[in-house]
This record gives sequence, C-alpha cells and structure tokens, in this order.
Amino acid sequence: MTLTELLAQMHNYTKIEKYLMTHRDIRNNQQLINNFNQHLNPDETDKMLVPIINESDTSEPSTFPADFFFSEDDPLKVKMTQHTRYSTPILHKHDFYEMFYVYEGEFIQHINHETMTMHTGEICLIQPGVYHSLDVDNYSIVLNILIERHTFESIFFNDLVGDSTFSTFFRNDFFSEELNTYIIFKTLGEHETQDLILKMYLEILNKPQYYTQVIHSYLLLLFSHLLRHFMQTAIIPKPNKKQDLIDFKIITAIQKNYQQITLSKLAHQFHYSTQYISQRVKHATGLSFSQFLLQRRMQIATELLKSTDKKIKIISAEVGYNNDENFIRTFKRENGMPPARFRANHQSLN
Repeated sequence: MTLTELLAQMHNYTKIEKYLMTHRDIRNNQQLINNFNQHLNPDETDKMLVPIINESDTSEPSTFPADFFFSEDDPLKVKMTQHTRYSTPILHKHDFYEMFYVYEGEFIQHINHETMTMHTGEICLIQPGVYHSLDVDNYSIVLNILIERHTFESIFFNDLVGDSTFSTFFRNDFFSEELNTYIIFKTLGEHETQDLILKMYLEILNKPQYYTQVIHSYLLLLFSHLLRHFMQTAIIPKPNKKQDLIDFKIITAIQKNYQQITLSKLAHQFHYSTQYISQRVKHATGLSFSQFLLQRRMQIATELLKSTDKKIKIISAEVGYNNDENFIRTFKRENGMPPARFRANHQSLN
C-alpha cells in the first residue's frame, strides 16, 4: 500500500461506518447493538471487539485482555488501526498502552472521571489500568496504536532518561492503578509528527523486511520528538490529594532504588513507621512491599536479558541480588524458566 492509497482508505467510510452513520439509534440500544453484532462476519466481529465486550450491558466497564490483540509468536507487539466512526463508546481498561492520534477532526474522550475534547493533531497516551472510552460520533479520523506493556518498556527503558515530569511518566511504575494516568501532546497537526505516524502505519500494513525493528525505532523517534518539541504544552494530570502525592513519592522511591530499598529505609526517608509505609504501598499497588519490589526487579531483569548481553551474574547484582543462584531460582519461579533460557527464547523470536 502506498501513502496515497492509505490516505484514501482513511477518508473513505467502511461498510460498517456507513451503516452506523444511518442507524444512529443503535448507539444507545443494547438490543440493537446485539442484533447488529450478530450479523457481522468474523473479521468485522474482531474489529468491533465483540468477543471481549460484555454483551449484556455495555454500561459496565470492560477489561480487554492483551492476548486478544498480541499473539505470543509476534515479535512486533504493536497494533495500529483506525477507530470505527459512529460506533458505540465502550468504557474499558487493559493491561497495555494505548495511544490515540487525531489525524483530522475532533472527538470526545472519557478518562476515569474526566471528559475532554481531542482536536486535530493531538496525541493521547494512556497507561495500563486506566478506564477510558472514545466517542467518535462524526467524520473524524482517529488512529489507535496499541503497544504491549513489556514492548513499551523495552523500547523506552534505556532511552527516555532524565529528571523531567515526562521522563518520570514514561519510567513510572507500570503496576499501580492508583497512580496510572495519561499524557496529551498538542501538536496542532504538525507535519513531522504526522509523517512519523503515517510511516509507522504503512510499515504495519505492508510488513516489509525488518519492519519490527523499524516500527520500534519509529516509536522511539516519535516520543523523543514529542518530548523535545511539545513538552511545555503537554497535559499530565497531577495527584489531587495530599495522600496521593505521598503514595506517588513512595512508589517512585521504590522504582528508583529497587536494588537496595527496604521498608526501614523508606520509613526513615519519609518519617513514617514501616507498618504505615507497607499500608501505603498496598493501597497504591494492591501488592505487599515485597511483592511490589519483586515485580519491579523482575521487570528490570527481563529487560536487561532482552536488551543487553550482560552476564546473568551481573544482571543479578544490578537488580539487587547478592547471590546469583538465588536470583536464578526466583526468576525461574516468577517467569517459568531460568534467565538463560528466557534470553535464548527472546533472541530466537527476534
């Protein structure tokens, strides 16, 4: 597919969009939605996400599983589609990153308890675990980019560094639903951003040789470009309550000091008891301190195994284990295989 053909496809209405546009009563009638879904072919059913939507009540939040979008043997782990115009908005969350790019027009977006209008050129990145929905009830062209969690972390793990709010956002913990949030970049239809996204879309559609590496590189280029040119006008919601801010600081401290951090050190740093610190970690993440710390260490270890050729003993020390045999046993328990086999499997996939 060429760029000209892609732009024509994006502007043309699909059969489903034409039907939804002329049958506006479907959007708010659950019975009509179910009837409509029953007449879709398998490809259309997948596109409309029928298998993972609660057909009994679309007003209830849904959870979209990652394995519906990303297969185990696909090294790309990035999906890109055009959002179906006039479709029923579904409040949902998922365990992967989702990015929306408004190529043309505007639409209404709901994130947690906020409602906002997205305009041409704006990009919204939503972290895992955040309830949201898109209401594209008009002609607008909105592109959805789904990025599997570990792929996102792998791409940005060692590259988007620094002390800015944006670097903190990208390197923030990926397990805390209390702290997860979103970021909106206002590019105002800037050409370079648009060009990067369209090139990435063509790579995904055409799948030329080395397209996986090229798409991952485009993602890094895209976010580096956004941080460089649009960080001053970007929108990131901040914690509203004092306790939210304390939780944020505690979780950030664990993220940064995962090698040597302990409950006692956190208690000393924040001037609270170890019991209170433990309660705050549990509240923010749903995990105990030891579980949360283990999850963080395993996250770092898997990325080092995939992205570096460091010896297992070195990685063990870098993620906070004094004994590499203890690290190997723990890694095998948490990941179902020893670190050496994990690295070999990843290299064979690539």
